[in-house]
Amino acid sequence: MIVRIDGRTHCGAVADLRERSVDPDALAAAIRGDSLPYSVKCPAPGPVHDRVGVVRSGTSLAERAALAVAARSRGLAAPQDDERARLRERLASFGSPADALRQSPSEGDVTRLRERVAELRGRVQAAEDRDEDPGDARQRLREAATRLSELETERAAATEARELARERRDRREERMRLEDRLANLDRAARAHLADAVREQYRVALAALAPASAPDEVDSVTKALAVLRVARVRAPVVLASDRLEPAAAADWIGAPVAVV
Repeated sequence: MIVRIDGRTHCGAVADLRERSVDPDALAAAIRGDSLPYSVKCPAPGPVHDRVGVVRSGTSLAERAALAVAARSRGLAAPQDDERARLRERLASFGSPADALRQSPSEGDVTRLRERVAELRGRVQAAEDRDEDPGDARQRLREAATRLSELETERAAATEARELARERRDRREERMRLEDRLANLDRAARAHLADAVREQYRVALAALAPASAPDEVDSVTKALAVLRVARVRAPVVLASDRLEPAAAADWIGAPVAVV
């Protein structure tokens, strides 16, 4: 680990930055690759760092999720993983859920206009049969026929839009069903993985807080216990004096930046 802050460089397994005013979250961001305001060269952090990359008091910890991530960092898998991957691939194939519905002209409007066209066509034909000028009837016939064509086109388009909307609604319902199934599988996978490292976690808690019951320990102790169980390579930001810096690095098995 190489940490550069205010023109000074800190190298090694421990970067003791307690004499400086360092923002733990900004330092954690630098560990993830953000170069400002600090610069950190180190292995890329994994999902474990999203949960316990900064160790400080008062931070809530989703214990099961953190343990599941720790288990995966050790190469463990869950029996639900294959189905979860298939569901994610299936969900990725769905398009936008938005449905665009088109207002359709009523059947009555179309029928009345058809009757009007037929009536005007009859008037024009009768006038022509009498060798008379149909006058305005021919113009009204053209206008009515044009409007009828427009309504029939709109009606066909609206029917197509409704069929498309029904298809999209069916797909949306299928997507929601798959999302529910995936959420259930995610929960089951987290539970399986957390259980796989639960005993190691309890041992770590007992080593850090031997006089406390597991449900009584503070968030710092829980975070350190998760890090003990996990396989971590990137530096961890330690904003607590629960362990001395060198002891914390040895406990975690990874570099620590103490702030």
